[in-house]
Formats: sequence, structure tokens, C-alpha cells
Amino acid sequence: MLTILSTKDPAVTVPDHRDGEPFGPPGVAYKSWEPLAKAFEGPPVPLQFVPQFWLNPEDVAGRVRDTTNRCRLNGCCGLDGMNGPNQQCACGAEVGTLQSDCWTAHIFVPEPDATEWCDG
Repeated sequence: MLTILSTKDPAVTVPDHRDGEPFGPPGVAYKSWEPLAKAFEGPPVPLQFVPQFWLNPEDVAGRVRDTTNRCRLNGCCGLDGMNGPNQQCACGAEVGTLQSDCWTAHIFVPEPDATEWCDG
């Protein structure tokens, strides 16, 4: 179960982007109206859509896996997420982008056209 916090809410403090560390605590997602690439310093990435949901990768562990498209599995010590969606569900659909490299915050951003939020 995830608690979704809006970055538009002035009472919400968005966690810092710390290289090599998970973005935010497990169980909490952040809904942002600013793309990840613009919210934090760094090179531009394909994550230009809004709104975006920013999740701790622990919240999707065991539910997604690396894509079979090897061109999207770049990185140094993990995945840099710079080449588009790199995570897929069991059916093979690409469902989001995982950044887990030493020079990125560890974060999962679901693809809006491939995922749906359900109350559970």
C-alpha cells in the first residue's frame, strides 16, 4: 500500500535527491507536476511527462523486472534510466523507468500510459 503525497502541497517536504540512495521512504510515493529531469540537476532524460509519480524502488521490488531491450539497460553500477522505460511486468509490458545507478537517486517512475493506480 502506498501513501501518495502531492508536491503541490506546501506541507509536503520532498526528499533530497541523493546519489546512490533511495528516493524517499518505502510506502510513500510523490506526485509531481514537474518532470524528474527538471526537478533535479542532471542530464536530460526521457522522463518529460507530467504528472509523474516518484516511488522508492523497494515498493516495486519483485513486481517488475529488467526489460529485454538491452539498449535500455545502461549504467555504471546500476541502471541510469536515460534510455527510456527499463522495467517490465510479468506480461512483458514496459511499465516504468528505474534509476539505480551510483550517480542517480534510486527511484522508480511508472509510465502513465502503461500503468494504472488502483485502490486496494
